[in-house]
Amino acid sequence: MKLKTEMVGDVAVIKLDGKLMGGPPASEVIRNEVYNVLNGNTKKIVFDMEKVTRMNSSGLGILISNLSSIKNQGGELKLAALNENMKGILVMTKLNTIFDITATAADAANSF
Repeated sequence: MKLKTEMVGDVAVIKLDGKLMGGPPASEVIRNEVYNVLNGNTKKIVFDMEKVTRMNSSGLGILISNLSSIKNQGGELKLAALNENMKGILVMTKLNTIFDITATAADAANSF
């Protein structure tokens, strides 16, 4: 899992790239980036998932864990640019009811 963070105004857009399959490397990389953003006093975060090719239950756990961490710090998380497969996973697990999901990262950043 690779990632790159860009600031769009006061919103941190974390662009995820690769397989969101869990395990220490992926979860640590994402968690560390989220904490860096939160420690930089940015509370509005978007996970741009346009380049995420696959996701499993461990990947869902990473998303949920980060959502909890962000909310505990007074922040908000939005998911953007999910492919149809990932949207289907979120619908089946009913996680689409707890995540704010938008079509693009720009839509997410503008919706705060």
